Amino acid sequence: MIEQTTTTCRKILVIDDEPPIIAYLATVLEDEGYVVCSTSDPLEALDIAHQQRPDLITLDIMMPKRSGISFYKALKCDPKVGAIPVVFVSAFARASEFLSSAFREMVPDETIPVPEAYVEKPINVAAFLRTVESLIGASDPAAAPSDQRGDTP
Repeated sequence: MIEQTTTTCRKILVIDDEPPIIAYLATVLEDEGYVVCSTSDPLEALDIAHQQRPDLITLDIMMPKRSGISFYKALKCDPKVGAIPVVFVSAFARASEFLSSAFREMVPDETIPVPEAYVEKPINVAAFLRTVESLIGASDPAAAPSDQRGDTP
């Protein structure tokens, strides 16, 4: 299942097994002017990345069928899409723990780079958007300022 909303500017692929999380992240990103494509099926995510060529991927860790870590390893080993930055969005661990040690415990292969970012669930919308903007830039400078948004309900 692939869903896409069309606006202008940068494209983000949201991968999460929970449809409400996909809907929430898509709304947050679309409100900032990003184009969002999404899937709840991590098995089809690599094909979508090849077809859609997103500027950024948000990725959950704990998913049925295929973990986010498994997808991430496949993505980063693929020369056609491996350079796409990834933001893990998960309740799996605290951001500092994940990026400093937990990721390398799960992926000891040093040829697989540490992800560009990790955002904890429930997300702080302003911090999430700052992370996205730091990786791929603002999609629409006229959009509402990110710092006026708060935490998830």
